[in-house]
Amino acid sequence: MDLLSLKEHNTRSLLIHYRWDVEKLLTVLVEKGKDELCAEAGVTILEHEELVSTLIMCTICFEEVPANSATTMDCGHIFCNSCWTEHFIIKINEGQSRRIICMAHKCNVICDEEIVRLLVSARDPNLADKFDRFLLESYIEDNRKVKWCPSVPHCGNAIRIDDNDLCEVECACGLTFCFKCSSEAHSPCSCLMWELWSKKCQDESETVNWMTVHTKPCPKCFKPVEKNGGCNLVSCICGQPFWYEYIENDLLGSLKWTSHSIAPYMSDGAGKASELTDCQGL
Repeated sequence: MDLLSLKEHNTRSLLIHYRWDVEKLLTVLVEKGKDELCAEAGVTILEHEELVSTLIMCTICFEEVPANSATTMDCGHIFCNSCWTEHFIIKINEGQSRRIICMAHKCNVICDEEIVRLLVSARDPNLADKFDRFLLESYIEDNRKVKWCPSVPHCGNAIRIDDNDLCEVECACGLTFCFKCSSEAHSPCSCLMWELWSKKCQDESETVNWMTVHTKPCPKCFKPVEKNGGCNLVSCICGQPFWYEYIENDLLGSLKWTSHSIAPYMSDGAGKASELTDCQGL
């Protein structure tokens, strides 16, 4: 950023800290000044002295290494390249690529991404590429004016808006969605109203599924009736008794109950058996 005369990685650290909101960043700069602005974001700018010694003692592994095998960060802390590399690899694999801080105790300064990329690529080029992808994705995930398209399967596109986040946008893949809540387009409903309506529809759908499995319709008024234990003779609130297990097979017959018995179904079964015997004798 030319206004602050910072390196690229320091500028990125500032933007990530302020979620890519340039207006907010400039406001803090005016109100608090450059030093406090950078300190809050973990950005430190120090003048490094030329190393005189040819050997450096790494306070992580406690080994002496040549000066050209050690690296100094913006905060002034220096460690061997091997320890730096291990530190970077661990942080990248933990998903902390956006803000890899110095290894020194209680130091919150962000490491130079160029140094991270250089050391990691020498050990694992694929992981260095992963680091670059994470940095790119940070622009989308940390920026309130940019959002991934919620398409399923994901189309890989991102949408950027200029001003109002209360709007509906259309992705190049053809999906139209609400930028604020990432749900399907729902104007003129507010996001809260749409969320409540969606939950209501989901709850009603689950209720219908439960009733389909656990209840049967009364043969007279067709209201759902649940049998919770006991025998199969149940009574609807309309007063109609019916045989619960056979309601689907004989709606009309179930309206003719005269006693607590399964005789009508037994006699019906016996009649069918008799008919089958007669047919076999022909």
